[in-house]
Amino acid sequence: MSGPQAGPGALDGLRVLDLTRYIPGPYCTLLLADLGADVVKIEQPPGGDPTRAVPPAVGEDGATHAALNRNKRSIVVDIKTEDGAGLLRRMAEQADVWVESFRPGVLARRGLGSEELLARNPRLVYCSMSGYGQQGPWRDRAGHDINYVSLGGLLGARREGDERPAIPGTQLADMTGGLLAAIGILAALQARERTGRGQLVDVSLLGSVLALMTVPATRLMAGGSLANELSGTYACYNVYRCRDGRSLSVGALEPKFWEALCQTLGRPELASRQWAGGDRRRETIQALADLFASKDRDEWLRELATLDACVEPVLELDETLAQEHVRGSIVEQRSGEARYRTLACPVGLAATPATTRRNAPALGAHTTEVLAELGCAPAEIEHLRASGAVA
Repeated sequence: MSGPQAGPGALDGLRVLDLTRYIPGPYCTLLLADLGADVVKIEQPPGGDPTRAVPPAVGEDGATHAALNRNKRSIVVDIKTEDGAGLLRRMAEQADVWVESFRPGVLARRGLGSEELLARNPRLVYCSMSGYGQQGPWRDRAGHDINYVSLGGLLGARREGDERPAIPGTQLADMTGGLLAAIGILAALQARERTGRGQLVDVSLLGSVLALMTVPATRLMAGGSLANELSGTYACYNVYRCRDGRSLSVGALEPKFWEALCQTLGRPELASRQWAGGDRRRETIQALADLFASKDRDEWLRELATLDACVEPVLELDETLAQEHVRGSIVEQRSGEARYRTLACPVGLAATPATTRRNAPALGAHTTEVLAELGCAPAEIEHLRASGAVA
């Protein structure tokens, strides 16, 4: 897929007002936009979404902004002014979905909270995304992804060789929060089909981390431990460093895969030790570690190319993006005159596929257009500009 494409999507006709910034909310609304929703990105003056200024740049804005904001329109509204807040109340009356990521209570103080907007538009789906949710003793805390994975138990469960917690290579709480918010919004829209009424969708980034920890948390509370078969405790599900410093992942959980791997490695006697404990477990892990350390990673890949046993290379991201299987997930887009590549929508729909209809918008590029659709006359738009309510 290259450049903007047209065509109705699964969410065609849905109007989404997006007051979020950074990563979680924009990823949520990116998914909705890719699937056909008309997403209006409402940005604060003077600079709009801070990711516009995060390097590296593609065109006039940052690559992070470009990655998360295609298929959206941008308007600039100062919600700190009464005219700006009043304008958003009017927009909410005609919208299907409202997504915000302010701290709890901030928008309510400006007359833009869920209770007031749902009273004005009972069909509105109002999604609040925050670090710790709308209720509870932590609701007013500030935080970022590293804090959420810390408090959620995920960071403490991943250790490097020196026992320091290993920081994930991507924003797990933010991206998972975006996914869960999109799911919550779609669920609320489906409920609206039955009831005719919208509702509040409350998504916390801490809760998103806890969702990722569902299995280990349940096992722990049931009397188990964090050291389980999927945490590198056993030889059959582990990562091994090769001679050249690169690594292989082994996921031979099923006995047939483990037995095939042991046979191919010339150590058939290890097959009976798949779930051995104590010294036998440690000896088995060390035996595989010694074997894999004897050759370079790609040499092992050639030797194991025909083996069906869930053994794969640990790729750097540039290696991943160069894979033939992955290249179909990469799309080319524009930011002004600049071309850049990014990842396509991960959801495949046969009849109403995701499309790229427009590139990430310049700051405020659609202010006049959106206000005219709202019914604002040119004189009113000029008044709003003069008052500083819009830019």
